[in-house]
Amino acid sequence: RKLGSTRGQDAACELPSATLAIAGVMSSSALAPDHRRPMLAMAGRPDKLDLKPPSFLQGAYTAAGVATTATWANIVRTTIRSNQPVGAMMPSVQHQIFGRTSVLSAVPLIVAAYGILGSAAKDSWDKLSSDTCRRLNLALATATAGGALWVNFAPIITAIPGSTPPACHQAYSGLPKAAMIASYAGAAALSAGVWARSLPEDVRSNPLSWPGRVADGVCKSLCSLGPAKSDNPVNVKYSILTGSFLVLTALQLGTIPTAVVPSWTGRRLSRHFPAWTLLAAASAFSLKEATESGKLHADQTFRKLSNGLAGMGAVYLTAKFGSVFLDPSWPTHYALVTKAPAWQLAASMMFAMTLRPDGPAKASASKPAAKAKAASPKRAAASKKSVMDTSAGAAAASLMAGVALGVLCDKKE
Repeated sequence: RKLGSTRGQDAACELPSATLAIAGVMSSSALAPDHRRPMLAMAGRPDKLDLKPPSFLQGAYTAAGVATTATWANIVRTTIRSNQPVGAMMPSVQHQIFGRTSVLSAVPLIVAAYGILGSAAKDSWDKLSSDTCRRLNLALATATAGGALWVNFAPIITAIPGSTPPACHQAYSGLPKAAMIASYAGAAALSAGVWARSLPEDVRSNPLSWPGRVADGVCKSLCSLGPAKSDNPVNVKYSILTGSFLVLTALQLGTIPTAVVPSWTGRRLSRHFPAWTLLAAASAFSLKEATESGKLHADQTFRKLSNGLAGMGAVYLTAKFGSVFLDPSWPTHYALVTKAPAWQLAASMMFAMTLRPDGPAKASASKPAAKAKAASPKRAAASKKSVMDTSAGAAAASLMAGVALGVLCDKKE
């Protein structure tokens, strides 16, 4: 296999970079005022949050979702491959494919999050002001802003210690770098702008109070990580997932070798993947609250979020299975991974928990509901089967998409 060059690597990014630039501009320009229509919906008082948001907002979320997903896929494609740095070769084809599939596991959750926010934008500002939408907007703003910083400082973040001359796994420049930063920054601006607009009027008019409000919300969430009902397995599931994803996020920002948990990408992408485990933590916490409030099965928002989280777990575990049992370079070329076996096992068990079905919706305690349950015992079984089939279908679809994207990226070398 011929060795690549920096110029060749940049050229490989040109086509996807043009797409990223267009999508990034679309998502960021969506925040500009539309002079063709009144901006009452954007400037309304808190008691007018039931007004519909501007019509372009749903399209802006779609563009931001496409831009974020495409940017992440392009980073994975151009970073996990041979000649990164020049002369470094992948030990096997499987090593590259499963390495990419592992971190592409974030795609189902990214798509689900933007889909939920896009649907809420079609509804009302009251919907966008819900705790779940605010939390997702903040998590996405943080993740994409962090992604833009990673792209800019990739030569430092992915530097190979002790290399002579100094080398790194990734160093973007020119149009590819500008396109990916613009894509991430546009998505971050959209999420941050909508989050700020959804605040109460007295808070929105005082930006200096925003950091304190975010800190208060984070502290409140941390203090309520435990399940409200320990005898509810679904409540316990999402409580454990929230705490676990937060721990994994912190580990990846720490030192090697624990930083490679759970991405298994060494120094290549282990500092970028925590952006998506943070989004997973926010999603799991929203599902925990939905379970406690009885909205988990009643609101499609949480079904979509649950399916996105299950899809992430399915793709992730498939990649790990492939790495261990199908990659001939295991374990010789997984030196950093095998240095923290306990953490790796714990991470895999935690991701496996995302695949546990949420179970059927519980019937109301009211008499009509009780009669309906007694009159149609098969309906509850059908409901349970429907929920499980939906989760399994979403997980399977996400699994196939993640593996296909990893293989497609490999063929584009």
